[in-house]
Amino acid sequence: MSVWLTEKEFRQGAAQANGITINVAFLREIKEDHLPVREQTARIQGLLQQGITPREAVELLSDYRDAIETYFALEKCFGYFKNARVNNPLIGNRADELQEEHEKLFHDLNELIELTNQILYRECGPDLSLAEISDLFESFARRFEVHEHNEMELMMRLCNEEIGVGD
Repeated sequence: MSVWLTEKEFRQGAAQANGITINVAFLREIKEDHLPVREQTARIQGLLQQGITPREAVELLSDYRDAIETYFALEKCFGYFKNARVNNPLIGNRADELQEEHEKLFHDLNELIELTNQILYRECGPDLSLAEISDLFESFARRFEVHEHNEMELMMRLCNEEIGVGD
């Protein structure tokens, strides 16, 4: 079982010496509050599979994009590993890679919304349908879940290996 560091453990432990500047309280809250985004993901998946109008799809995906944007912004401001690049280059490089994935995921979601808008305003050929949008969203949701897993894995590695907390 993995254990989150408290603020006191973070300050008194080896975290700073290892170049880890995680705001533990905020990062934990961000990750735990991620449940509504996960629920929204599942809801959109279900609605796209059931069949909704293009207008409803655009609205759902746009709201989802706003939630993802806020989530990524919170992670960037309050949860990342700021000094790790200097003191722990391997961790810093991995944190940079994960941060760059935010941009790619956000870009892909914007492209999906644009494609859905093309269906709504009949700016595309007959080969693009909401079924294809559903498939593309499924792919996005899987990549987002892998990304989240990789972020959690990096955090737990830092907490457990570098600092020595956990089992």
